[in-house]
Amino acid sequence: MNKFFCFVFLSFIFSCKHIQQSNEDNIIKTETIESKSVKIIEPKKDTVIFRSDIDWQENFELTHDIDKDSIWNKPVRFYVDNPNCDKTAIAFYFGKFRPKDNEETAKLLQLVVSDDINLRPFYRWILNKTIQIQDGALGEYTGYPARRYAEKFPNEFFEYMDIDPFGEKYSEWYNSILYSGIYEDDVIKNPAIIRKNLIKTMQSNCKNCNENMYSRIQKFALDCFPNSEK
Repeated sequence: MNKFFCFVFLSFIFSCKHIQQSNEDNIIKTETIESKSVKIIEPKKDTVIFRSDIDWQENFELTHDIDKDSIWNKPVRFYVDNPNCDKTAIAFYFGKFRPKDNEETAKLLQLVVSDDINLRPFYRWILNKTIQIQDGALGEYTGYPARRYAEKFPNEFFEYMDIDPFGEKYSEWYNSILYSGIYEDDVIKNPAIIRKNLIKTMQSNCKNCNENMYSRIQKFALDCFPNSEK
């Protein structure tokens, strides 16, 4: 019998501690209901919780060994040992920085248009991985840098797309641009004008372009900004 009461007592203590710990993550308000003061517990609305038991890099095929992992035919050491490599980018590779819908993520993804030819493949890899794991909120941050990269480096862009014979990468990128790749000066209601400007910019930056490349640019522009359904 004594063991039973001891068990009940310990269960009660544990339950109280659990409730107290849970309340630390919530907002406790006191309201008067029918002349009685009542404590009301509300969850913090601005708190975003990521489950720690889920590996967000699960499908990245990484070992986090900078000599074993490679990006664009170079070991990751080539990038992370570069003194000019962005610290947040390095943290992304090691899984210590998880992209979210915030300013730090926006700055990281914009690095894809860096003029540093040695580090740009690393930054492009980061944008590509972010596109792969993006949800609705994070998706608002990938389209803009993806479009800028395609416009500024069209030859590189198509070369990068061609490493995927199934076209999934291409589809993910243009859908990302379709979702959030609008510039402030774009005429949103007239996709034909946006396509025209996109084509003009890509063609002007295209090196040794031939008719096939021009056709690919035009198709890409149409995929990114199709005509609106009436």
